[in-house]
Amino acid sequence: MSNPFNALNPNNPMNNIAPFRDIYQAMKNSNNPMQLFSNIASKNPQLQPIMQMLRNGVSPQQVFTQLCQQRGINPQDFLKALNGM
Repeated sequence: MSNPFNALNPNNPMNNIAPFRDIYQAMKNSNNPMQLFSNIASKNPQLQPIMQMLRNGVSPQQVFTQLCQQRGINPQDFLKALNGM
């Protein structure tokens, strides 16, 4: 269940999904999505913990689910918004 107070938070990704959708589409269309993500992460220090988790063998799906849970976001709701549903 998602946190209803996240709707009030301007930093909540669910309030501004467009940048995430752009990255998602770029990765989806890429021949090497991991390399693309590595390039994006190298320019954004906030993504470094995610890269470290991936390097340590945590699956991308586990990383995604864990980050959503930490932020009180329902992963399925986020994916629906990402896909424009």
